[in-house]
Amino acid sequence: MNMQLRHQRTIVAPGYAVEIVPEKMLVVMRHGPRFYYGMSMCSAVDSMRGADTGGRRPRVAELARRADHVALTIACDSSVWEKKTHHYAFYADRVEYWTEVWGRGTIDRVYYFRGTVADFEAASVPGFSRFFSPQPNFLEKQDLHVSEYAAIAAGNTPEIIGAVRGLAFHGAPLCFVFCADAGADALAAGILVRPGEHQFHAFEFNYRPPRVQRAPEPIAGTQAFSLAYYGQQAVRGHWTTPRLCLRFARGRFTALRQYLRLLERAGGFIRHAGDYPAWTFRPVYCTWHDQVALAASRLPVSRAGVRRMASGPDCAAVLTRRRAARWLNLLSARRARPGTLILDAQWQADTGDNLADPVKFPDLREFIDWCHSLDVKVMLWLQAWSRAGLPDGECGLQNGRPAFADPTNPIYQKRVTGMVRRLLSADPGCYNADGLKCDGLSSPPYGPSVRTAGGLAGFELTRALLTLLHTAVKTAKTDGVLGQYTACPYFADTCDFIRTGDLYTVKGDPCTANAFRARLARMVMPGVAVDTDGAELFNYVMPYGDCLQAQATIGVPCVYQAERLLQHRDFCAPVTGKLDAGHYAAIRRAWRRARPAGAGVPAGAGVPASVRRVRSGAVN
Repeated sequence: MNMQLRHQRTIVAPGYAVEIVPEKMLVVMRHGPRFYYGMSMCSAVDSMRGADTGGRRPRVAELARRADHVALTIACDSSVWEKKTHHYAFYADRVEYWTEVWGRGTIDRVYYFRGTVADFEAASVPGFSRFFSPQPNFLEKQDLHVSEYAAIAAGNTPEIIGAVRGLAFHGAPLCFVFCADAGADALAAGILVRPGEHQFHAFEFNYRPPRVQRAPEPIAGTQAFSLAYYGQQAVRGHWTTPRLCLRFARGRFTALRQYLRLLERAGGFIRHAGDYPAWTFRPVYCTWHDQVALAASRLPVSRAGVRRMASGPDCAAVLTRRRAARWLNLLSARRARPGTLILDAQWQADTGDNLADPVKFPDLREFIDWCHSLDVKVMLWLQAWSRAGLPDGECGLQNGRPAFADPTNPIYQKRVTGMVRRLLSADPGCYNADGLKCDGLSSPPYGPSVRTAGGLAGFELTRALLTLLHTAVKTAKTDGVLGQYTACPYFADTCDFIRTGDLYTVKGDPCTANAFRARLARMVMPGVAVDTDGAELFNYVMPYGDCLQAQATIGVPCVYQAERLLQHRDFCAPVTGKLDAGHYAAIRRAWRRARPAGAGVPAGAGVPASVRRVRSGAVN
C-alpha cells in the first residue's frame, strides 16, 4: 500500500493528501496547493420524524492502517438515531465515504459533509468555484457556480424546474465534477450504489434545508451532497448509506469515465446485453411537430401578428391515419422516405391500456403493414406512468389516491405483458409495430405519500417500469426496441434506442445541446443508435440545412416536420409555413451524409463496413 500516515493527522497518497483538522471540524483533501475540498466532519441522516442534529462536536474514533487503505471513523451523537458513525476509506487513488446509523425510522434526506451541532450549522469548504453536472437539462446549464443547487435525478422536482427549467434526460451518471480554477484538474464526486439500493429520487449538491435557509448567508451554500429519499427508505435496526467516492482526474469526461468503471465494479452500472438492432440507425421521421404545427395553424393570430402555440391535448387530437400516411407520402415523393416512422401522441384511445383509437386509426395493423411494405419500421408512442383507462387496483397511490400505473403490481405487470404483445407481435389480432417510444419518464411519482405494491420508489421504481417494458418488448419481437431519453447507468440494459429528447436550450439553436446529450448517452451505452430528435422546432437562428447537417454528424438524423415548418423560442415570434423544395433537398443531403457511430453491434465494438452507410428509402 503506497500510503503514508503522519502524526495521526495527515495522510499522503500518490495523487492527493489529506489533513484532519478537528478544531475546524474539517477533513481537507488536496491535489496541489490550490485545489482542495474541505469536507465537514458532520453529516446528517434526516428522518421523517425530524432533522438529525448533534449536541456535541464530532470526534475521531479511529485512524488506522488496513491492508489496502487507511481507515478513519468519526463518532457523532444524533437526535433521531441511537448511534451514528461516519467512515472514510483512503485508497491510493480515491476516497470513499459513508455513514452508518442504528435505530428505527424512515429517511427523508442523507447529507454528506453537512450537519448541525447544537445551534451551529457545519458545512464544507471548496477550493474551486465551478462544477460540472452531467444531468442534461432544458437550459443547457451544465457548468455551475459552486454556490448553486444541482441535482441528478430520476425526475423533475420544483427545485430542479426552478434551477434549470426541467430535466432533458431521466437520469445521468450520479457524479458531479469539480473543476480547478486554473488548468484541467478535476475532482469527481459520485455515488457508488448497488442494485436494489436506488430508493432515492435525486443526488444533489447544495440542497438547502430549512436550517440552512435560516442561516445568516444561505446564498453561499454548504458545498455538501445529499440523497433525497422522501421517506421511502426504512431503517429497521441498522442501515448504511451508499458510498460517496471522491477521485481526482484530468478533465471532466475522464473523471466521469473513471467513475463509471468504479460503479460497474460496485454493480450499479448494468450494461446492455447483445446487439443494438441495425434498423435503429436509419433516418427517423416523427409526427409530433407536424401535429404541433397543424394545431397551431388553427389558432387565431395575436394582435401583434404572432402565431399562438396550441395546447398538448389539441396537438394530440390531430393525429390520424390519414394524416400520418400523407406526411409519410410527402417525404417519400420527395425522395426523403425515412427508415423509421414514430407515431406520436395520441394514436391510442387512452394512454394506460394503449388500444388504438377506433376513429383515428380504425385499422392500425393495416397501416403498419403498409409502412412495412415501404421498408419503413414503425414505433409507437407511450406515456409512462399514465393510469388513463386503468382500474384503481392496478395503480400506485399518491396522497392516498390512485395516481399512476404501478409497475410493481402483479395485475398491472400481466396487463403490460399482454399490451406490449398486442402492440409489437406479428400474430393475428396484434399491431405488428417494431418498437416503443417511451415518453413522460422525467415525471415519475415521488414524495412521502407515494405507495406501490412492491414498496419501490426513486430510481428503483423507474427501473421496475423499464425492466417490465423491455422484457415484454423482447418477448414480443426479438429485434423490437424500447426507446428512451436517458444516460443513467442503472437503466442502460433496458434501452435499445436513445432519443436526445426535447431540445430546449437557452441558445438560439440546439446543436451543442444535441451533441452533449449524444456524447453522454454513448459513454453509458457505447454503440447505441442516438436519435437526434426534432431539432428544427428549437432552431431559431441557424439556416435550416445547417441544423440538419449537424444532426447527421451527431447521430441518427431525424425530422419531426414533413409538411409544415415551425420554429419556436420563448419571447420570440414563431416561424411557420409549409416546407418547400429547398427544405426537402436539405433533408436529402443530411440523410445522405449520415454516418452512424455503430449499428447492430455490441457495446464497444467497431463499425462494420456493411453498415457505414445506412440504406433507406430516403436516399436514392
